[in-house]
Amino acid sequence: MITKQALGNILFGMADILRDKVEDYKSYILSLLFFKRLSDNYQWEIEDATEHFKADYVREPSPRELEVITKKKHDFQIPDGCFWEDVRKAPIDKKNATLDKAVNAIADQNVDQNGKYILKGIINTVRWNEPAPDGSGGKKLDPEVLTNLINYLSAVDLSNKNVTVDVLGDAYEYLIKRFADENKGGTMAGQFYTPQEVVDIIVRYLKPQKGETVYDPTCGSGGFLLNAAKYARASYDTQKSIRLFGQELVWNTWAICNINMILHGLDARIEQGDTIRDPKFKDEKNELELRTFDKVMANFPFSMENWAQNGEPKKDKKGNNVNKKDGTPQIEYKKEFTDAYNRLIYGIPPYSNGDFAFLQHIIASLDEKGKAGVVCPQGVLFRGQPEKTEEEDGQNRKADVEYLIRRGFLQGVDFSQHTNIIDAIVVLPGNLFYGTTIPGAIIFFDKNKPEERKDKVLMVYAAKKGWYREEANMSVLEPQDVLRISTILESWGDVDKAKHWIKLQKNRLHIRIEEELDFQLSEIENDTTEEIAKQTDKLAKAKLAVQTKTENGKKPTTGEQKAVEAAQKALDKLLADKTARENAANEKAEKQRKAIVDVETELLQMLADPELRKRYFSIVDMNEIEENEFNLNIPRYVDTFEPEEQIDLKQAIADFKAAMQTETTVEKELEKLLGTIDNEQ
Repeated sequence: MITKQALGNILFGMADILRDKVEDYKSYILSLLFFKRLSDNYQWEIEDATEHFKADYVREPSPRELEVITKKKHDFQIPDGCFWEDVRKAPIDKKNATLDKAVNAIADQNVDQNGKYILKGIINTVRWNEPAPDGSGGKKLDPEVLTNLINYLSAVDLSNKNVTVDVLGDAYEYLIKRFADENKGGTMAGQFYTPQEVVDIIVRYLKPQKGETVYDPTCGSGGFLLNAAKYARASYDTQKSIRLFGQELVWNTWAICNINMILHGLDARIEQGDTIRDPKFKDEKNELELRTFDKVMANFPFSMENWAQNGEPKKDKKGNNVNKKDGTPQIEYKKEFTDAYNRLIYGIPPYSNGDFAFLQHIIASLDEKGKAGVVCPQGVLFRGQPEKTEEEDGQNRKADVEYLIRRGFLQGVDFSQHTNIIDAIVVLPGNLFYGTTIPGAIIFFDKNKPEERKDKVLMVYAAKKGWYREEANMSVLEPQDVLRISTILESWGDVDKAKHWIKLQKNRLHIRIEEELDFQLSEIENDTTEEIAKQTDKLAKAKLAVQTKTENGKKPTTGEQKAVEAAQKALDKLLADKTARENAANEKAEKQRKAIVDVETELLQMLADPELRKRYFSIVDMNEIEENEFNLNIPRYVDTFEPEEQIDLKQAIADFKAAMQTETTVEKELEKLLGTIDNEQ
C-alpha cells in the first residue's frame, strides 16, 4: 500500500510536467487523477467481487454471474473503450480526443435514480481536446505533454488494492494546499482554500453532532465539510453520521469539491451557482424559503463588490468607463435588489460590499437552534455609524445600514426583541488568508444561546504578536496558537473547563506535529534520493576510473583525480543539505512540542489573573456594547496594546552611572593622547 507522503509527491510531480503549459493547471491534474482512480477501482471491484464469489461458492463465477455481481459492486459505471488503458494506448495524435471522449462518456453514463447526471461537469470539467487559440490546428494542451502526464500517472495503481480512501483523500488535500501555496498572492487561491488551522478552530467549536446537517454556502474545495466529516468520524466512528451540503459559484472549484467528496468516500450534495442570487438549498414545501441547517461554516469572498449583480460600469460623456485609482471600473447601481427568499431582514447592505449579504444568508440558513462559524473581514465589526441628531452633537445624520444590521444581530430585527445571536468573535492576524492581506475575524453565531450567555459576547484577541508565525508573505497559525484560541473559546474563562480542554487537545496536537514531521521528512527523502543516487553513481565511476589505472600500473591524470574530488564534494554538499533540512524539520517539531507545554502554563496563569485576562479576551455584556454604540472593534473591549518592557530602575541608574564613568575615562585618555601629539609637533 502506498503512503500519503509518497502519493502526494508523485501527484505533485505532475505539476512539474504541466506547469506553464496551461492556465489553472490544477484542474487538469485533479481531473486526470479522478479519472485514473475510477478506472483503476473499476478493475479492482471486478477482482474483489470475483474473490468474494469464489469464497462463498467455492467455484469461479460464470460470465453472466460475474456481470451481475460486478454491476452491483461498481460505484460508477465506465463504458467499454473509456478506461485509462484505452487512453494510454491511443496514438499520440488521437490522445486528446480519446481522453475527451472517455470522460464525456463516463459523465453521460452515470445517472442517479432521479435522472440527475452525478459526474457531469465533474469528471469532464476539462476540455482535453480543445483546439489551440491561435488557429494553428493544434491542441491547447500539447499531445506530447498529455502523453507524458498519462505515462507518469500510469505507474501508480490508484485502486483500493493499493490506495485507501484516507490516503487518496489526504493526498488530494495535500495537492490542493500545494496549489494554494504556489498562488498565495493571487485571488484564485483564496477561492478554493481556507487555512487548515482556521477550519479546525471553527469545526471544533461548533462540534457537529450525530445526525446533524452541515452547510457551507461558499464551499470552495470543501475544506469545512471534509473536516466536519473527519470530526464526526473521530467522535462517532463514522464520517457519514452527519449530512453535508455545499454551494460553489466557480465551475472548476465546484468540480474539485465534488471530486474531493467522492475520493474521501463522502455522501455530500454540492451544488453550483451564485449563493446570494440563486441559492440552491430550498425548503421542500416552499421554493421561496431556504432550507435550514444545524451548523453552517463558511469563508465567503471578502467585501465582494456588485454582489447583487445590479450595477454597471460608470461611463463618461464619451461613453468610456470611469475607472478607480486601481484601474478597475467604477460601478453605478441603478436597480434595487429584491430578495425573493426574505433573507435580508436586518437591512439591504451597500451594493458595493457584500459582507452583510453573505452573513444574513448564513443566519437565514440556520434552523431555530442552529450555530455558525464564519470567516469575514474585520470591517464588519465596526463599519457604519449610528444616527446622530442636532441635539446630540449638532449633526443630522441617518444611521448607516451596516451599523443597523450589526445592531440587529445583537438586539433583534426591530431592536426591541433583545435577541443577541452573536456568540463569540475571534480577531485574527492580517495576511492569514490566501489571496488577500485584509485582516480577518471569525464570528460565531448561535440562535439558541445558553441563558447565562444570552446578553454576552466573548471577544478573543488572536492577533497578538507571538500568537502566529510571520513568513515572507503570509502569517501562519501554529499548533500552540490553535490551542490558545480554542481553549479561550471553549472555556469562556472557566479554569476547570480550560484544564479539561487542554488535556484533550494536547495529545491530538502532538499527533498532528508528528504526522507533519513524518510528512516533511518523507518529502525530504523523496526530494533528495534520486539526486544523491545519481551523484553517488558519478563518484563511483570517477573512483573506478582512477582505481583501474592504478591497478594497471598507470598514473591517473590530473583531470581524473579532480573528477573524484569534485564528485565527492558535490555528494558531500547534497548529503549536508539533506541533513540540514532534516535537522530544521526536527527542530521545528521540537519547538512546537515545547510551545504547547509553555502555552498550557501561560493559559492557566492568565486565567487565574484578572488583569492578565484583559490582554487575551473579554466577556462583554450588552450594556457595554450598547455604550460603545454597537461597535465591536476589539480594542474597545480587550487590551490590545503590547505591554512595555519592565525596567529595573536601580539597575538602569547603575548602568547609566557606569556608562558616564566610562565616557569620562575615555575623554581623559583622548585628551592625554592629543596632548602627546601637540608636544611632538
